[in-house]
Amino acid sequence: MKIIAHRGFSSHYPENTLLAFEKALELGVDGIETDLRLSRDEKAIIFHDANLKRLTGLDTTPESLSLAELQALSLKEKQHIPALEELLQLTDSSAILILEIKYNPATYKRLCEVIEETIKDKLDWIEVSCFEDIVLEYIYRLNPHIKLHKLINKASTLKDTEFEKRYDYVNYFDIDISLKKTVLEAGLLQRYKVIFWTVDKEDISQEKEAGLYGIMKNNPSV
Repeated sequence: MKIIAHRGFSSHYPENTLLAFEKALELGVDGIETDLRLSRDEKAIIFHDANLKRLTGLDTTPESLSLAELQALSLKEKQHIPALEELLQLTDSSAILILEIKYNPATYKRLCEVIEETIKDKLDWIEVSCFEDIVLEYIYRLNPHIKLHKLINKASTLKDTEFEKRYDYVNYFDIDISLKKTVLEAGLLQRYKVIFWTVDKEDISQEKEAGLYGIMKNNPSV
């Protein structure tokens, strides 16, 4: 079963920072999951929230600032907001990277294009995820060789009678751990590569026996 560090080693280090990623890699994790947005000057940057306030104190969107302005902001432990290229250089194929595209109607197409151009020669170790079908469909059209993860947090999605047909182009299903009973009952673990998020204390022994592919953890050391 694959162990994937959710936003890096985020239980102990500032989420989505080079420090959190470095510490996760030191543990020998199978993969790292992170979040991507687009800066004002169209650079792919690593940041989860739609607003900078929680992590930087600045009450504005990441999309409204340039990469240089974003990187001038201070995060905890003297960290900065990384550009995607910094994570690629740090990881350099030593673990799988799952890049979650954070949906913004105004920027998602350009972000998909920037990501595809950046990773197209690294598809043996870089994959892309999103909640939104419109984003997954767009990046699939850009490059059908990119491995895609459909993020799911609603039971209704899993129970859709058109599920298999609707997502026949998707490689993995990253599913909220709260839906594990639905997943088990539907027999999805035997038919698909399923990754549960976020798993830190939950008992998944039954799911492991049924063929669970992987889990995302804030604390991949345990």
